Amino acid sequence: MARPQPIILAAGASSRFGHCKLLLEHRGKTLLQHCVDTLAPLGLSAPLIVTGAWHRQLVDAHPQLDLRENRDWQSGMGASLAFAIRQLPASCDAALVLLADQVAIDSTDIRRLLECWTEYKAIVCSFYADRRGVPAVFPREYFPQLAKLNSDRGARDLLRSEQYAITQVPVPNGAIDIDTQQDWKAWRLCRGSR
Repeated sequence: MARPQPIILAAGASSRFGHCKLLLEHRGKTLLQHCVDTLAPLGLSAPLIVTGAWHRQLVDAHPQLDLRENRDWQSGMGASLAFAIRQLPASCDAALVLLADQVAIDSTDIRRLLECWTEYKAIVCSFYADRRGVPAVFPREYFPQLAKLNSDRGARDLLRSEQYAITQVPVPNGAIDIDTQQDWKAWRLCRGSR
C-alpha cells in the first residue's frame, strides 16, 4: 500500500528565537534530527525537508538529509509548503506535513494520523488548542490547491474550511512548539534536561 510522503517545513528565520532553533540539541541530537527520527519507525520514505533562512547551516549539520532550499522562504510557510508539493513525484498519493519545531510530536501521534488516513483517504489533521493544524495528511487531490499557497498561513485556511471532508485526530502534543528562548527553557525543564 502506498504511504504518504513526509514533508518537514524548516525554512523559517527563527526571528523570535534569535538564531537557528532547529540546530538546538536535545539528548545529543538537533531538533531537526529529532523530527526526522520520529518518522523512522513508521515505514515511510525519507522526508523531504524544506529549508530557507538557515539552509547552509542545516546542510552542514545534516549532510545525510534531503534538504531542499526554498529561496522564496520569506513569503511564509504557505510558500514553503507549495514549494514542497511541487517537488513531489506524480506517483505520490498523499503528503504528510510536519513542522520541525513541534518538539513534542512523537511516532505514536503520527501513527494515529496515518491509520486514520488509511481508513478514510481524506484530509486528516491534528486537533489541539481548540483548532485544527499540522501534522496533517493531504491526499493528492488537494495538491493543486497546496501548490498555489503563498502566504504565512500555510494550509490553515484549507484545514479550517467547512467545505472539505476533514477528519481530525486529537494530538495534544501539537500545541507545543519552540518559538522563543523561554519556550526552549520550559521544554528542557519539562523533559528534565539542562
